[in-house]
Amino acid sequence: MSHRLDQAFERALAYLDQHLNEPVDFNMLANIAQLPQSHFEALFYALYHISIEAYVELLKSLEAAHLLGFGKQVPFATIAAKLAYRNQQHFIESFIRSIGQSPESFQQAPDWGNFFAKQQPLKSFQTEVNQQDEQSYSVEIVSFAAQTLAVMEHHGDPSLLPQTIARFIEWRRQHGLSPMGSQTFNLFYSTSESAAKAQYRIDIGVSLANETLTSLEPVALESSQIKLKSIPQGRCAMIRLSGEQAVNDSGLGAAIDYLYRNWLNLNDVSLRNFPLFVQRDVIADKMTEEQQAKSLAGSPQLLIFLPIV
Repeated sequence: MSHRLDQAFERALAYLDQHLNEPVDFNMLANIAQLPQSHFEALFYALYHISIEAYVELLKSLEAAHLLGFGKQVPFATIAAKLAYRNQQHFIESFIRSIGQSPESFQQAPDWGNFFAKQQPLKSFQTEVNQQDEQSYSVEIVSFAAQTLAVMEHHGDPSLLPQTIARFIEWRRQHGLSPMGSQTFNLFYSTSESAAKAQYRIDIGVSLANETLTSLEPVALESSQIKLKSIPQGRCAMIRLSGEQAVNDSGLGAAIDYLYRNWLNLNDVSLRNFPLFVQRDVIADKMTEEQQAKSLAGSPQLLIFLPIV
């Protein structure tokens, strides 16, 4: 990891270590790290391969294990309050997830070998990521023109995303917004790996030309399902994927990881506070309708944009 990003996360994690007895505010951690809030969680996961939520949960569980192991009479409710869990049940569930032993079992017969093994990610997660073999990608710096989008937001469990996509496709079909005339965009506020299921956020959108925007009925855009949003003009680091990589989720994830973990570390740029986004099935404007159809069917393309200053 670059010295710059290393120091940024050291500041945030040092603050976290000293404030485990307070509710965690990820926006505050991003501000302490001096990193844009819209990239903080995804950047943390790309660098360390553990979500910030899982990291916090592990830190709290390890501290709770100390209290349980050396204080046989400490009530669970006291530990839950001391470490800012929502309630005692939240503490119990979180402890089992992180430590693999219930608080009651640990208090009576702590498995210290497992306890010390659970601390290993805190010591080695950065080293392990740095030692991985990385695929290289061609990255271009481009100027992205502002785009107006009609989007359907997905909040929550990533496994339900196909249902949101199906509803959006149906809305798009009803209003004649075909892939030939309107490009498809996804705005990533988090990734399925970097956020807890309930916190996962992504927008599925379609670009709207001025004439299209004017022709759409107001009711179509004021629907509770559809919102108007804009991607601002500005510089972006761009990776182009095609073929199998463009339709494979693992291919997209690997390219996003490369931008955050490798390219960003090697280049003296700063992130803008706008989420990473992708544009799907890019088609040249001068293609005939038949050529466009063949392009979509035979060699799908995807552009990944990381907004930078």
